[in-house]
Amino acid sequence: MNASEPVSEPSAREPDVAHEAGGSGVKPAGEEPAPPPRVPTPAVARWRLWAFLAVPVLGVIEVGAHVREVTSVVPNGDWALARDYVAAQVKPDDLILFAPRWTDPIGRMVFGDGLASMAREARADDTRFARAFEVSIRGGHAGELAGWRRVAAKKLGRVTVTTWENPSPLVVKEDLLSLVDPAHLTVSRGSDACPFARRGAESGSTGFGPAVPANRFACPGGSFVGISVFPDLDYNPHRAIFAPPGSGPPLRMRFQGVHFGRALRGHHGLYVEAEREERGAPVTLKLTVDDKVLGTYVHHDGEGWKSFELATPELEGQQGDLVVEVSTPRADRRTYLFEASTL
Repeated sequence: MNASEPVSEPSAREPDVAHEAGGSGVKPAGEEPAPPPRVPTPAVARWRLWAFLAVPVLGVIEVGAHVREVTSVVPNGDWALARDYVAAQVKPDDLILFAPRWTDPIGRMVFGDGLASMAREARADDTRFARAFEVSIRGGHAGELAGWRRVAAKKLGRVTVTTWENPSPLVVKEDLLSLVDPAHLTVSRGSDACPFARRGAESGSTGFGPAVPANRFACPGGSFVGISVFPDLDYNPHRAIFAPPGSGPPLRMRFQGVHFGRALRGHHGLYVEAEREERGAPVTLKLTVDDKVLGTYVHHDGEGWKSFELATPELEGQQGDLVVEVSTPRADRRTYLFEASTL
């Protein structure tokens, strides 16, 4: 280099290529220039402009929902008025029910055991009641009253009491539940007798099954017969005869001195958690009088509280023994219950 030639200074704006490339002076292969900044579309720009309004709008909605929730609560005084109105008119063979269904715990609490009794709350069905008082809020209605005749309605604050009449109530001659005692029932399984005993009631958490009654006919091997309340597949409570069969010989019940009528009607099912998954063995119910089979009914998982009915015109007006047998090929989780009445 000649001393007279000017020396060019590196520009401050030029990157130090040799430094950036690790001193090689060569730009890395494949390196692309940085993309230009993205410019939001007009729609996105407008959304960003108004997005801040979402917070106060949601707040207004939440306040409105809270106000509606608070102001829509039915006052306790209205429930009490409905209770007093029903209590002044109800008869022993009348039904009392609450709608929508989720209000049932509230109705039981306010109406008490005298009105919201076990016979009404844990009924087999609604057919034997001649009249019903439907206590409802928010326009609720019990679907099981379809076909009944509406005869009156009384609005008591936010509670409405509607009176319904059953066009064809069933008249019960004998309810087998009333015969579950040592004077009217004997129980056996195979060659083993199942004596009546008064023991401690047994219950547990979800999945345990219906409460094992204190008063029961206890069989060797664990089977028993007694009265309990259980939730069916729709979580409706029913008071019924708890008769879980074991594998092997049928569980045999002889009801003595039954008053027969024109028909025999009943229901059978399993505890909700025992049949929900539909993996259990079927349970068979057989009804016999004087060694003559009146009917055989099979319950499969998933069928819920299943009804059955058989005509008995040849037995109408007579009194005799009714033998009921319950059996299953596999006893695992067969928490089986049934009820039956003569008509």
